[in-house]
Amino acid sequence: MSVLDARQRGKTLRELQDRTFDLAIVGGGITGAGILREASLRGLSVALLEAEDFASGTSSKSTKLIHGGIRYLAMGHIHVVRESSRERKRVNELAPHLAEPQWLMLPARNLIEFYKYRIGVNVYEWLGQVGASDLHFNLSGEALRAREPLLHSGRYSRACIYREYLTDDARLVMANIRAGVKAGGVALNKIRVNGVIKDRGKLQALRARCETTGEEIVVNCKGVINAAGPWVESICDLDGLLSEKPLVLSKGVHVVIPHSLLPLNEMVLMVTKDNRPVFAIPRGEVVYIGTTDTKYEQAANVWPEVRCSELEYLFRPIKDYFDLEIEPGDCLSTWAGLRPLIAQGGKSTKEISRKDEIWVSKSGLITIAGGKLTGYRKMAEETVDTAVQLLNLSAKKGFEDVPLPGGDFSGDVAQQVSCLLVDYPMQADKALRLIRLYGTEAWDVMALDPTPVSEGSSLVRGELLWSMEEEGALSLEDIIYRRTRAAFYRPLEVPKIIEPVAEIMAGFLNWSEDQREREVESVKTRFQSDRQIN
Repeated sequence: MSVLDARQRGKTLRELQDRTFDLAIVGGGITGAGILREASLRGLSVALLEAEDFASGTSSKSTKLIHGGIRYLAMGHIHVVRESSRERKRVNELAPHLAEPQWLMLPARNLIEFYKYRIGVNVYEWLGQVGASDLHFNLSGEALRAREPLLHSGRYSRACIYREYLTDDARLVMANIRAGVKAGGVALNKIRVNGVIKDRGKLQALRARCETTGEEIVVNCKGVINAAGPWVESICDLDGLLSEKPLVLSKGVHVVIPHSLLPLNEMVLMVTKDNRPVFAIPRGEVVYIGTTDTKYEQAANVWPEVRCSELEYLFRPIKDYFDLEIEPGDCLSTWAGLRPLIAQGGKSTKEISRKDEIWVSKSGLITIAGGKLTGYRKMAEETVDTAVQLLNLSAKKGFEDVPLPGGDFSGDVAQQVSCLLVDYPMQADKALRLIRLYGTEAWDVMALDPTPVSEGSSLVRGELLWSMEEEGALSLEDIIYRRTRAAFYRPLEVPKIIEPVAEIMAGFLNWSEDQREREVESVKTRFQSDRQIN
């Protein structure tokens, strides 16, 4: 059985207690997942502990773009743009299904704005060493109206269209976790680090509590990496010291509406009245719009509240660019995540650099803070380099950068969709969904059980089995929100599939009827709150 099999938690807990690891990683978002993969491929023994579920925080609630951040050019953050734009290629090579090239449209109001975009995109493409097939192009007049008929042509008569890469952030985390485990690492979700053990002032172990059984364990290790994202400071507190620099939490809100209401052909970048970028991104039957960037004054939270004023902020550019009125009642779902930014005196959250930093405490706690989703692989490399040097670990100098699970194919996603349709006839949009989530492993998922979860559902039973056997899913929320992504991309299906998914999970994981009912009620409440905006 897979070491991420949800039925094997007891075995994994024993392994965590019985071994002494080179490194213990706190945090199962994209940063921790990338570090697990990097360190394991270098031959180090590594354990990753996540308090909630893998990708349950920021790393399932981003705008889901592997991009260089073209707007950072105007802010002077050339290094961030150069590194991020080049990293897009690396992620695309490792997982073509999770870094899928898409055209992004920059509509311009006038010639000055149009040429500003063209210059910016040219610099962006030069920094990122963009290949000929991915270079931008420009449209105006009838050609622009044919490409994106809904765009308000009276206000926006020209557009620059360039390449960005669409991802699924939670699936990217899961792929890196599984790659790390396959290379010899150990990963466990729902295990909360609540203390540290030191010997002569140096970290030598972590105390942790299993959130499903209440069992307390000690994980012995030579070094600890704090990759807890918005919770970085709380791990620093366990070490007994303040973090090197204070964090500022920025809240980013996204709203999901029906694609039929805003039937876009391309991703579109809009600019708000306060000069912030807002993306409108078509994804199957929905379009999601985001994001905001406001300081979050409360303690870090897996589910930050979405306010009506934040939705209104996101709806305003829709009115401006498409002359379309969208109201809160049109909302199918929402999500909000927290970006952990390193404070810079006198700067607002939208002005703070997204550059990452590594800090080392007197006890040896290695903290990685800041950064962007796109640069996760480079962040992992630098963090492991720091750990190897600090702890004098014996690690490989280099390794074959093998594809992430499901990413072992050449060509584009459309070719994989065509092949899947030959073996498993279905509607094309359902095959596209499966390839985007699982890549070449879509065949393994379908082989488990191709039967729809319920009549008319795009989810198949094999996905549920795969989530529990191969991806450590323990709760109904894990599957609805983070493994199948139904809550975000197929929200109209969610009310119909909650009960049948819970029934299948109950049989597989031996839930009692009381537990099954609690799981159902929890997800129904969660999903309802995603649509109840205050």
